[in-house]
Amino acid sequence: MANQPIRNIVYILLGIFSFSCINQQNKLVVKEPVSINSIAPDRGLADPHVIIVNDTLYTMCGHDKSWDTYGSCVMDRWELWSTTNLKDWEHHLNILPKQTYIGEKDNCFAGDVATKDGKFYWYFSNRTYSTGVMVAPSMKGPWKDALGKPLLPEGLTSTKSYDPEVVEDNGKHYIIFGAGQYFIATLGDDMISLADQPQKLSIFFENGKQKFTGDKPAIFKRNDSYYLFWGNQYAMAKTLHGPYTYKGEYLDGGHGSAFEWEGQWYSIQENHETNAFYRGVQLRPLYFNQDGTVKIPEINLEYPLPGRVYDFNYSTQGWQAKQGTDLKYNKETGTVFGKTNAKDAIITSTPYLHSPIYLCKQLRIQFRKHNPEDRLKLALYSYENPKRYTKNNPHNVDWSREEWLAVNSSNTTDWQEVTIPLSEFTNHQKYLHQIAVQPSSESANAQWEIRSIIVE
Repeated sequence: MANQPIRNIVYILLGIFSFSCINQQNKLVVKEPVSINSIAPDRGLADPHVIIVNDTLYTMCGHDKSWDTYGSCVMDRWELWSTTNLKDWEHHLNILPKQTYIGEKDNCFAGDVATKDGKFYWYFSNRTYSTGVMVAPSMKGPWKDALGKPLLPEGLTSTKSYDPEVVEDNGKHYIIFGAGQYFIATLGDDMISLADQPQKLSIFFENGKQKFTGDKPAIFKRNDSYYLFWGNQYAMAKTLHGPYTYKGEYLDGGHGSAFEWEGQWYSIQENHETNAFYRGVQLRPLYFNQDGTVKIPEINLEYPLPGRVYDFNYSTQGWQAKQGTDLKYNKETGTVFGKTNAKDAIITSTPYLHSPIYLCKQLRIQFRKHNPEDRLKLALYSYENPKRYTKNNPHNVDWSREEWLAVNSSNTTDWQEVTIPLSEFTNHQKYLHQIAVQPSSESANAQWEIRSIIVE
């Protein structure tokens, strides 16, 4: 009995040690939230809308047809992707417009996915005209047009009948659509008809004045609040039908969805990965303030803003020969290269970059000259006002009128990286529209290679 106090002390110490070990183990399994700049780099994905089926997250995205598009989006198909860990994404199938009443038209605008009674439904936009619906026995298809005509035809309401969002609430499914003014309607039990007439979904400022919106609404519910967001703005309400109170800034990005995964909220949105008309899909953790409003990060810019990163790991990223040279791509080395056939040869990025380079400091270029004496030059086309940038900036820049800056490089055939302060471009303005490079400004027979061009 004299040893009992000692035994008790030993048991207590063992208990503390075991509890500490358990805590250490628990700390080890805590997962950091996932953040991804692009789920499928240089793919041209946009309009990501998600559904979780068992342990898999599916997203149906629109596909931008070309990075050489301008004026408006040209979208030639929808693509289905999935992930089981949010990091690794797999492509499953494409849906073509000819599989629907749209026919042979590149009109594959945004949609949304839903499920009921073991069937899956894809509500899709025929550009800005109408909304149709497809049905499948699983997310992996086969998908077929359920009606062969619009579910939401043109002229149904005072708004346009496109960009649908489908929400399940208290056992019923609702479809929300439009631009500027959203409308909401109850879907029928068959999920391919309307059970009632669409009604306005009202959004107001705090002072009671009506707030008009963009297109493509997205809605999610957290605790007892409904969140309605469109692009980088959002509103909140206590009921699905509102009215909603405008709250202001949301995470920067375009059309998308919000979802909860393993206890963490996320926002998946399109961005201007290559340019305004050849986009990408980013994934960001979504956090909330104590009062339920969305917590906006200190730096709230969609990828790749404010700069541009051309590392050529996946593709040419839209760079092309403009005059006096060819341009080829080596995926193994992650480089673009070519040979000039005239002096002042030019290669260019895509236009419509729409990057706020007033927040950037420098441009870095990594390149190799096959003739040490060759001189490389750079030019930027930029503009001051971001409003209506697709209308006010040219698709084909006259580079002979722009400021060209000679790069102060070494006389070597080795790879080299040169940093140019943006302040050296004396005429550069706030927003970047396009970049141009003369890989060998004075030679009509020069080989060149570029590994990266980075504005940061």
